[in-house]
Amino acid sequence: MNKFFSWLVAGGERERPMKDATEKLQMSMRTTAKCRYNASVRLQHQGKFSFFTTTVLSLGLVFIPLMQNAGVPLAFQANVLNMMQIFLGVAVLVYSVVIGTARYDMRAEQLTECGDKLKELIRSLDKEREAGSGVVAPIKLAEFQRSYSDIVTDVENHNRNDYRFAVLEMVNDYFITGFPRFKMYWEAQIIWVFGFVLPIFLMLMEVVFITDMIGASEILTPYLNGKAVAAKLINKPSKTLPTATERKRWP
Repeated sequence: MNKFFSWLVAGGERERPMKDATEKLQMSMRTTAKCRYNASVRLQHQGKFSFFTTTVLSLGLVFIPLMQNAGVPLAFQANVLNMMQIFLGVAVLVYSVVIGTARYDMRAEQLTECGDKLKELIRSLDKEREAGSGVVAPIKLAEFQRSYSDIVTDVENHNRNDYRFAVLEMVNDYFITGFPRFKMYWEAQIIWVFGFVLPIFLMLMEVVFITDMIGASEILTPYLNGKAVAAKLINKPSKTLPTATERKRWP
């Protein structure tokens, strides 16, 4: 029972105990390499999803005027359709600028290269430990520390969420179980998904607008055509002042 409760709250050691400074350095390098790989994957996903969002918005920008010119009866007036085209055009322009300035592919490649260099440095440190029967001379250890600092400072740093994913994946080095692991897992997933909320919302709004436009649904139609607002104004009780005759009837 005590073991289960300890597992549930992660009451024991949460990191693998280190014997000396060499193991601490190896642990830091392994964790940093994993974080850099996670950061590279995150940037790749953001770049691909941004490109996909731009493509979907561009297709909607082309589809709306084609439907207008085809003479098909549409649920929205011409000024509403023109407004949506302007909005989609601005959205495509903004996302194109974001993709160009963010440089997702180049940054992801640099982070991957940083992780590869750290893995190579870890292998060199392992060979040095084997040659010295598990002991690394202080001078050699200082050289490895300087090399480690040079590698990580040449590239942008990872974020906190990349570290969360690294801790969850490195089960041989980090012993986080039970509720703390559950909490960390969902924190990492929610923060990861939050970065895609805005583009998903824009694409869903475009899909809803187009389905309303061709009559497949009626979600935005009452509002963009003014029917819902007109109905509210008609049903709204009058707040005009009473006339002189009405005031005389008051007790």
